[in-house]
Amino acid sequence: MAEAGVNTKQRMPLTEVEFNAARVISRLEEAVQLEEGGHTWKVSHGLLPLPSRTKDEVLTQLEDLLLHEEGEVRARLPQLDGPGEVAITSQSIAAYASSLDRPHLQNLSIRIATDATRWLSHMFRFLDCTAFYHEDLLEGLVRITRMLLHYKYPEYLELGYEALHTKPPVIYTSTASPLGLVQHICRQVGLPLMCVRPVPCNTVFGSHQKMDVAALERAIEEDKLVDKVPLLVLADAGTTIAGHVDNIARMQEVCRKHDVWLHLKGHSLAALAIAASPTVPSRIADSMTLPVGVWFGVPALPIVTLFRTFEAAEPAPKGVRTRESTLAFLAGLSLEHSMLKMPSLPLWTALQALGREGILKRLRDAFESSEILHNKLTKFQRLRLMNQRPGGEAGSISITELVKKPISTTVLFEVTSSTVVFQFVPENHNNDERVPDYYDKLNSWLGQILQRDVQEVPLEICELDVSGVILRYCPLELSPERLPTTAHIEKFATSMEQQLEILEATVHHKETFIKLATECAHLRLVHMPQWAGLGGVRFVPDESEPDELTVQRKLELNNLNQRLVDTLRSTDAAFSMGQMIFHQGEGENGLICVRFGMVTAETDVEELLNLVVTTGKEVEESSRFLESLTEIVKKGIETATQDLQKENAERVWQEGILRQMPVVGSFVNWWSPLSKETGIKGRSLNLTADTELCGTDLSQITGVVESTENIYRYHMQMQGVSPPGTKGPPTPLVQTPVAPPSSQHSRSSSHSSNKEQQQQAADQ
Repeated sequence: MAEAGVNTKQRMPLTEVEFNAARVISRLEEAVQLEEGGHTWKVSHGLLPLPSRTKDEVLTQLEDLLLHEEGEVRARLPQLDGPGEVAITSQSIAAYASSLDRPHLQNLSIRIATDATRWLSHMFRFLDCTAFYHEDLLEGLVRITRMLLHYKYPEYLELGYEALHTKPPVIYTSTASPLGLVQHICRQVGLPLMCVRPVPCNTVFGSHQKMDVAALERAIEEDKLVDKVPLLVLADAGTTIAGHVDNIARMQEVCRKHDVWLHLKGHSLAALAIAASPTVPSRIADSMTLPVGVWFGVPALPIVTLFRTFEAAEPAPKGVRTRESTLAFLAGLSLEHSMLKMPSLPLWTALQALGREGILKRLRDAFESSEILHNKLTKFQRLRLMNQRPGGEAGSISITELVKKPISTTVLFEVTSSTVVFQFVPENHNNDERVPDYYDKLNSWLGQILQRDVQEVPLEICELDVSGVILRYCPLELSPERLPTTAHIEKFATSMEQQLEILEATVHHKETFIKLATECAHLRLVHMPQWAGLGGVRFVPDESEPDELTVQRKLELNNLNQRLVDTLRSTDAAFSMGQMIFHQGEGENGLICVRFGMVTAETDVEELLNLVVTTGKEVEESSRFLESLTEIVKKGIETATQDLQKENAERVWQEGILRQMPVVGSFVNWWSPLSKETGIKGRSLNLTADTELCGTDLSQITGVVESTENIYRYHMQMQGVSPPGTKGPPTPLVQTPVAPPSSQHSRSSSHSSNKEQQQQAADQ
């Protein structure tokens, strides 16, 4: 009983750490589900606040920072399964265990790292190796390079770069691999970029994204002849985007022949864990990088770099360490450098939580997903598939057979595909050539539509220098809960068929669109390299519109085409508004145009263009009418103001100066009151007065500024035209026609004044 009590007390601290970590994870998951609105971070103080905070207050603040960003919710934390919770909890335990006594901590760290390394080495068929656990993806490769420098240059530790000066090292990489990878290595170890030698890919036989092994061997031999030291060959077991695998067996032979280190990277290395073991060799390279956290779908797992240890040239005396045995320590690859942090603990716990069956299932499901999607896409003739074909060139070996049937490593990498990469190409297109630039826009549009309509199958829009814009699906980068089902892939294939019909119809109608738009006198074809639809046109009312436009004319055309787009949008959603950017002597100017989107096979392009022209003319006519009306109103205001000023001057002259004097004027007005009919009369603008002159041309409408005595006399606006047999209203005393500047018929104000005086005399 006493022993049981002691064991319970010893386990209590770990239980408490596990409980607290699980509670924090649970709080975050609940907050993700409940969060709805936007949020803003609280302003933090520049200095550490003086009073202490409770644990709940600190965790609440941390939760706020995790789930929100300025102005929007960022609740993207995934739901954790059992292995994920164990891995995250073990990180807390690793930090807690760092407070142990150093001897105990060393023994614990060695035990956990040894177990994890042994499990991984058997799983990935890399026996008799050492493992380095790290967070950065390239950190292991950087330290491998540093170890090789110590191996090839015995004086490197004392002399540094001086030891490399006379015989510089060389790193070989494929032209299909990202250049940033070797640039990062060179920066970290202090090597110039001249130490990197790109090796071309196959041009005659095999994939054009695989390294040419014959060219690699020639490069190594050439460098050795000029006293350079071949140091490292970076091979791809699944290129970054397309997932192609280099000829690893032949590359291994070349590297062994010339004593060059071979390093492997890529998602296809995961296939080693699902292959039957009897015929798989124990080691296919000198080192390899394994992003097991990504492959297993478990967060918080470290990146693992497995590498072989150097063998001593001669046996060393007992108790004496050979130079080869110290190379890993000099490069920072030994366990002593990470002993206190125990980076392998999350992996150690996750591997046990998953078990060999759980790992095999997750990897098998991912490779099967690529196989199913690839087979669905092969029926579309206008799609070019650029990944390796699952099952090999003949497609004879499925993933299910691969798990049960032992095969060689060379065949293993040929029959598995870690990604599915495809693009829409022209009809009868040469697969070795890049697609035209217009097809890059079409593939980008296709990717966006599929991302929107079939979110269950995550796609990436990427670009390859040799192919153009492509669409990529990589199930090994997805967590298990995000892996699409067979029903999701069926839905994806159905949506793909629909979108391909639209793409083919758009490409087919584009030539007709360009031809008709060029021939139309009222349309100007607009070159739009960033638009995937039919194209763009600009409506011009004048058939002889010059190419060089004034600023005022550009503004008028922009307003006209913008109103045209607004009108067309209410008719058909296929129209949208864009801007054509072109270069002039003084800079860049934008002109609005009408863009045509994607169309179907039944679309009548000629009818669409005729609709644009017809609608454009209607909008132009309406614009002219509004411009005429605006000018008439402005002219009417000016005319009314002038008439009122002149009438006021005439009134003062007729009434006499005495009536304007402050005291005498009151007496004169009492002695001889003014007539009610005298005084300044208001003005109104009658826009229908000259419709007979206008006819049907609304752009030539005119108006008449009239006096308002009839309005106040009859308490209503009287029209100048009365029904037959009825007495019409009297004609206003003042009538001044107004028209736009282009109109020629007008009447002088003096004639209006004479008419007013004659009317007053007749009334008296």
